[in-house]
Amino acid sequence: MEKDLEKIWFLALGELEVVISKANFQTWFRKTFIYDYKKDVFTIGVPTIFIEDYLKKHYLKEIKNALQKQIGEPIIEIKFKVSSPAKNFVGPVDKLEVIHRPVDNFGSYPQVEKPVDNSIKRAKNESLNERYIFDNFIVGPSNQLAHAAAKSIVEKPSKTYNPLYIYGDSGLGKTHLLQAVGFGFMERQKKTKVLYVSCETFTNDYIESVRAGKAKEFKDRYRNIDILIVDDIQFLGKMDKTQEEFFHTFNHLHQKNKQVVLASDRPPKAIKGLEKRLQTRFEWGMVVDIQAPDFETRCAILRSKCQERRFPLDEDVITFIARNITSDIRQLEGALTKLSAYCELTKEKTSLAVVEKILAEVVARNQTRRIVSVDKILKAVHKFYQVPVDDLVNKKRNKQITKPRQVAMYLVKTITGLSFPNIGDEFGGRDHTTILYGYKIIKRKVVNSKSMRDEIELLKEMIFE
Repeated sequence: MEKDLEKIWFLALGELEVVISKANFQTWFRKTFIYDYKKDVFTIGVPTIFIEDYLKKHYLKEIKNALQKQIGEPIIEIKFKVSSPAKNFVGPVDKLEVIHRPVDNFGSYPQVEKPVDNSIKRAKNESLNERYIFDNFIVGPSNQLAHAAAKSIVEKPSKTYNPLYIYGDSGLGKTHLLQAVGFGFMERQKKTKVLYVSCETFTNDYIESVRAGKAKEFKDRYRNIDILIVDDIQFLGKMDKTQEEFFHTFNHLHQKNKQVVLASDRPPKAIKGLEKRLQTRFEWGMVVDIQAPDFETRCAILRSKCQERRFPLDEDVITFIARNITSDIRQLEGALTKLSAYCELTKEKTSLAVVEKILAEVVARNQTRRIVSVDKILKAVHKFYQVPVDDLVNKKRNKQITKPRQVAMYLVKTITGLSFPNIGDEFGGRDHTTILYGYKIIKRKVVNSKSMRDEIELLKEMIFE
């Protein structure tokens, strides 16, 4: 029976890997196994309760379908059981509590990957990094919409969102998504002409073409393409001549049904000095933001980065880093780099005590930043809705204060990445379920109401100005 269950899970994992991105597959299915199978009910063994909760919420249907394919019979229920993988390797199998050893998802069966086409040419593209592809982009609530929009334009260029405009603070994954789009297009259509540049490069190319009298070469480079991807477009503000040229380049590509993808650290209307005609064109397609990753996403990112670096960390260490470094992905990577370098040089193990010591300064800076961010958000909401800050955080209840307070909760969560219990502390000691409820109310309105989206955009402009 043990061998049969191991084979079933082995094959089911193969099915799952086809429908789930490689990074997410490696993050959430590592050290999983079949704990039990009785009367059409599978119990899946998982290493932590956090992974159990995530699999229940996000992959229950996929797991059920994959298992049904293997046994050829309907499955009534999928259950989960938290079990330490280490115990499953101690002593003879018949004395173990679990039915069989967990499958090592990183070497026990062939990886199902798309073939790499080495013929892809990147000579004209600026710093395209092969690590930045969709398969290793960790998706969470903070970037889900941006990720979906980016994948959508790869599947249907210039027919869904044109342009696609992605904005958000530095270090949240905008460049990763842009480059994933570039690779996605080149992989899908080998003859597609993709040009990825920064706004600075576009500006320098334009200035050099004017100086050298090479306007035709400049136009050929930027207009005889299928996809134009420009990072850091906010630097276009106040550059009158460059804006003029970009306006004509944009119009040419758009009229020819060529895809344009832009990224910035702020929405179009918040770029100072940007001409109105460019602002309106940037808003023609889809404007979507990337926010600070929440706790669960930060944990997933850390696991993925640890796997890439072959630098394993215990779950308590990952939890500590994710809880204390909340602002951006770049900081998470920096913490891992600092930690791995220290451990390599000193030969110390990565215990929680070591991590607390090595990252103490980073954690202190981050905590200070979080406090300031909450204060700034509350002041912006106060100014926008003309509601006293004290009313936002105390337990006063009336209709006039409910919406501004829920908006403040939503903004604190999406911008700072604080946990719901921590946000509850900031709002007068409220229970985390109250914060979660308020967050979900505004999140739903943002999806369904343009006026609500506009309010949130204006508030973010006030916060980030």
